Amino acid sequence: MSNPLATNRREFLTGSALAAVAANGAPAATTAQKPPAKRKTKIRIGCRFGASWLKSPKDADLKFFKQIGVDYVDIELGIIKGYHENGIFAKRDFMDFVKRLANLGLKIERSNSLGHKYLNAHLNLPEGREEIGKLRLIAGMMAEAEIPVFGIQTCQASLHIAGPRGGWVKKIGRGGYAYSSFSIARSKAKAPKPKYRVPAKTLWKGLLNQYRAAIPAVEGSKTVIAMHGNDPPLYEYLGNPQIICRFKDFDRLFNEVPSKHNGITFCVGTRYESGEDIFEGIRRFGKAGKLFHVHFRNVKGTLPASGGYAETFIDDGDMDMAKVVRALDEVGYSGVIDYDHPITIQGDGPLPKQCLAYANGYMRGLLHGL
Repeated sequence: MSNPLATNRREFLTGSALAAVAANGAPAATTAQKPPAKRKTKIRIGCRFGASWLKSPKDADLKFFKQIGVDYVDIELGIIKGYHENGIFAKRDFMDFVKRLANLGLKIERSNSLGHKYLNAHLNLPEGREEIGKLRLIAGMMAEAEIPVFGIQTCQASLHIAGPRGGWVKKIGRGGYAYSSFSIARSKAKAPKPKYRVPAKTLWKGLLNQYRAAIPAVEGSKTVIAMHGNDPPLYEYLGNPQIICRFKDFDRLFNEVPSKHNGITFCVGTRYESGEDIFEGIRRFGKAGKLFHVHFRNVKGTLPASGGYAETFIDDGDMDMAKVVRALDEVGYSGVIDYDHPITIQGDGPLPKQCLAYANGYMRGLLHGL
């Protein structure tokens, strides 16, 4: 037998629901807002590697990058046949290397030239004309191969000395991992005399000559040219000036050679070591469309405040790397971040695979956190 109270209650609830629909246009259960659609960051992860990674049978070592989820690599052109001997290489040899990586599922994101291969050009000497010509040809090859980022290096003060630069020691971190530490005082105590003195004005002339030759070779292409800047970022170092150490130095380079293809490899570690505000730098160059590549490593200490710095593990330095990646994302950075200075951990060797796997996983977690 039916319960009249239950029936009346059902009728009341039904009537109330219909009234709510009439009044609000939809049942109350459907008025809750849907959660916002997830936005996937455009930042990608890369790895830097050198010639020691190319020696394994069937490129087993290079397969490691793909296995840990890396699709993009950062290389120095010294690993291309002929570069060390001649400061340039045949286009065929470069394309063979591009194909070698492509067969493993890897793409070159950044290819970096080596400053000592155009030292005469840096010094604005007549012998530098041939070096600039080679640099222009390489830039053209990068554009033809659609390599996203081509790195041209500024003149390191270490190129003007005969011996080791000094100032660096190995220190021990948590659990015994080894990292590099730099001190201005140690550097001055062991600094060799420079082979010659060169004024900043001359270095600027040499650098601008290179850029005014190379930038036109990539205009209209998918390739940009990115300046890393001096490391360590000391304007006066080893008896000579280093001209790309501060934000204003990068600004001058971009103003002297105006082009949407002229920008920065923003090395988070180097920029922090300089004592300048890395977040201000990210906003500054990001809004200007000059952030082309990012080296993503952590450090302790700055040159102005500490007189030195230590290149620690990615999660063991002064910087909150989650804030760094968030700042990059907020300015619309869509390039690669790569961990470029591995530290030494137990079990690694001769290649820093465990270190890079940890760093890659950490970076991936930060990107997922966005």
